[in-house]
Amino acid sequence: MNKMKALALAAVALAVLTVLPGAEAKKKGYRLDVGTQSRAQTETERMAKGSFMVASQCLDCNNGYQIGQIAFSGYDKPRNSSVETFFITNNTDRTMSGVTMYVEYLMPDGRQLHKRFVRLVCVIPPGETRMAELQSWDKQKSFYYEGSEAPRRGGTPYKVVFDPISYYLRF
Repeated sequence: MNKMKALALAAVALAVLTVLPGAEAKKKGYRLDVGTQSRAQTETERMAKGSFMVASQCLDCNNGYQIGQIAFSGYDKPRNSSVETFFITNNTDRTMSGVTMYVEYLMPDGRQLHKRFVRLVCVIPPGETRMAELQSWDKQKSFYYEGSEAPRRGGTPYKVVFDPISYYLRF
């Protein structure tokens, strides 16, 4: 009896596969085109999905939100570290789902060492602070943030400037 049920189920499954659109593509080994997206596009979609973007200091724009309502603090990067850490504070009344910004690395005299665009996906509730972590721009581990503990052996100090471009709030 079990063999009969198994044969009947197999026949039904075969019939369904031949009727469903795209079944031939799977049966013949063709790949279905699901579209290609870069990692940056995927991250942007996660930030933007169900979110409102704030990108200026305009008082009349952005439903009263301003780019200055987020704050950066507590940056740290010791000389031998491959990561940079800092805190982001959300001073709005909505949950922040992401931020885009430029991070500029400067010599103590103000000369630019490096500048990069960063897109972070994060979940920061209203009025709260969260730590963020980035892979360091300093691949050779020869620089250290001037506010970090000075290394015992060499290293070049630098300053950092955060320039927020936009942030995303969930409604």
